[in-house]
Amino acid sequence: MSKPVPEAEPEPNRRQLTRQAMRASVWRFVYCLQDPAESSDLKAFLEDVASKQPFGKRIEVYSCGELSADTLGSGPIILFGDRIPEGGEELPIQRGGDGWQFDQRLGFAYDDVFLLPYYTNPWSDKSTVSGLYLSANTASLIKRLNTEFEDNWGRLFRPSWAYEIHRANGDRILGSFADTTWAFDPAQEMTMASPEDPVYQEGQLTVFAYDGMVKKEELTRSVRALKTVQALLDTITGQQSDWFPEVRFYPNLERIGLRTGSMAPVQYASDKKVLHLVPCFMSEADILTSFTSWQPFVEHIAGGSLTGENLSLLTSALQASADRYAPESFLKDQRNTALQFLLTGEQISRQNLSKENGSGFIEEATARALTLGHKFDSPAAAYRAILRTKNKTIPAELLAEYDLRNFPISAPESRPMPTAPLSGMTFAHQGYRVHNGYGGEKIKPSLDSLAELNVNALAIVPYTFQRDPNKVGDLPIGDSAGGENDWATACSIREAHSRGWFTMLKPQIWVGRGSWPGDIEFETEEEWGDFFERYTYWILHYALLAEKEKVGALCIGTELRYTTLKHPERWREVIRKVRMIYGGQVTYAANWGDEFEGFTFWDELDAIGLNSYYPISDSDTPTDEELLTGARRWMKLAQAISQKTGKPLWLTETGFRSVSTPWKNPHAEAGDRAPDQRAQARCYRALVTAADETPELKAIFIWKWPSYLGADEGSRSPGRNFSPGGKEAAEVLAGFYGGWN
Repeated sequence: MSKPVPEAEPEPNRRQLTRQAMRASVWRFVYCLQDPAESSDLKAFLEDVASKQPFGKRIEVYSCGELSADTLGSGPIILFGDRIPEGGEELPIQRGGDGWQFDQRLGFAYDDVFLLPYYTNPWSDKSTVSGLYLSANTASLIKRLNTEFEDNWGRLFRPSWAYEIHRANGDRILGSFADTTWAFDPAQEMTMASPEDPVYQEGQLTVFAYDGMVKKEELTRSVRALKTVQALLDTITGQQSDWFPEVRFYPNLERIGLRTGSMAPVQYASDKKVLHLVPCFMSEADILTSFTSWQPFVEHIAGGSLTGENLSLLTSALQASADRYAPESFLKDQRNTALQFLLTGEQISRQNLSKENGSGFIEEATARALTLGHKFDSPAAAYRAILRTKNKTIPAELLAEYDLRNFPISAPESRPMPTAPLSGMTFAHQGYRVHNGYGGEKIKPSLDSLAELNVNALAIVPYTFQRDPNKVGDLPIGDSAGGENDWATACSIREAHSRGWFTMLKPQIWVGRGSWPGDIEFETEEEWGDFFERYTYWILHYALLAEKEKVGALCIGTELRYTTLKHPERWREVIRKVRMIYGGQVTYAANWGDEFEGFTFWDELDAIGLNSYYPISDSDTPTDEELLTGARRWMKLAQAISQKTGKPLWLTETGFRSVSTPWKNPHAEAGDRAPDQRAQARCYRALVTAADETPELKAIFIWKWPSYLGADEGSRSPGRNFSPGGKEAAEVLAGFYGGWN
């Protein structure tokens, strides 16, 4: 009888090991060089990083010659240098006579730098991880690490990519793991190419196209706008300008975000005098005005003031750009923009929301809301006021000098309510690595796939954060390239509009401490006043973004039950200010239950918004008729409120998980429930049947659809999430939406 062969132990789960390593309080930085005599610079660099205790870690720095194989495997480590210690033969990167070879297919040369933040530790018993930061040139390695992490060394432990190769010529290769193992996925690999030759060169202006060629018409209008800016600089300063001798064009927001860490489509690196630009995202007028109201430009050309002929040049350039691209609306927008800096005093600066490369929507929204009906006597006076009051509280003498009544700031024209039913989906930013979030190119196939469900409306949901539901927070507006920044949000809006869809912007608050927006509540009137002040500026920011992008509807709040039930008058004031800025439909997403049923100011809104997660049965084994009865019950409740107020009913959020018994508590986490597509589909049938019987219902936004296809595979509950994609529920929804439309 043969001896049984023992089963091979399963590979350790990559995510489990990574999370375990991230929680470790002590890490080792190990430097390994072929010539130990050259180790002083690398050692000093690592000791300096360790002294900062990034991500709250205590870091011990060693030479690999000081450590045995057992010590290398005793905890999480990161190797730095140009060689791998003995025992690392299982690692996916090895150095041979021809240089480094990664994953048996990618090589890199002497000055290139390789980053692999997490991999299983070959010196351990598979219970910990190792990172590899390697280059044959130590100076190149140190320079690259400073470039990538100097602003936040904690990102050494929170990487965006499984691996990165940085070529000496500026090319980059960015890659991902294939699944929960340590295998890599070449299909997801991204290569970013750096150009050798410019696409345009004349005088002081040289333009390079990064990551692909630029369209001829984009190049023409962008160069024209940039020449206008340079001409203004030359005339105003009295000398030839070299403010941006090098301009780098990018084909989309994704690429500029991956290259610079910001998705702002116009970025000026003053230390290198390099201008980064996404021409396809901006018209010539947008490019020009992004400079005329941009702080670095203002400081550079004027030192705080513009007068006489120079100011006329500026306003003439704006007028010329307006004549070409937006003759009817452009000057009105410029009048509004002209006031964006006038009222950015203590309230805004205290919240620290304004960023140099930010969208500027915060300041402009504040000015529009608070100066409605005010006037300047001329555009020149408006721009002079901008330059004299930038980042300052507006002085009384300026108010006396410039009579604001003579230059009107008017509310936008109202846009009509859509007549066709809105067969909607909530679009979720589920990728934080730039390419798979709201501003990445992967949103396109994800949105394309919604056509199969007969979707004609999209809700887009940028988040802010409040750490404690009972302490007033700043409500920051994200600006990181991988987050729901303004430009990424606008990108998703534009993609929806390009498909002919209705859009709803639905900003929400993510609350810490295991809470939800319905827990936000304060004890004192002072705290309530502070919260609503901050919330007003936050939502006005998005009101302006929605107006600029001509979004069909703005949802001004979501599930903030104590704020609406206890302070309806404060909300009426928020709505009044929003309407000064935004001309589309205004709604609020009330949480099912006490908030929706006790809401008192639907009269101020255009549509009744309900986030419906009402249970439709408490049975473990309900019949289809019982599920339909439950769906009809809450639908009739909502219908009665719609009839009483005369407002159309919108389901601003609804859905069911693909798990067992989703009808009992639809909003609950998956927990230990088993995947069950059929149970989800049964709930959808009840939902759409009840919806079809409710003529007051004019919009449904299903929760939710990912910003990139395949997001479910990497989720915490694969196969058990809310998305109907690829499940029986999708067929039910597609059939209903097709007929409803």
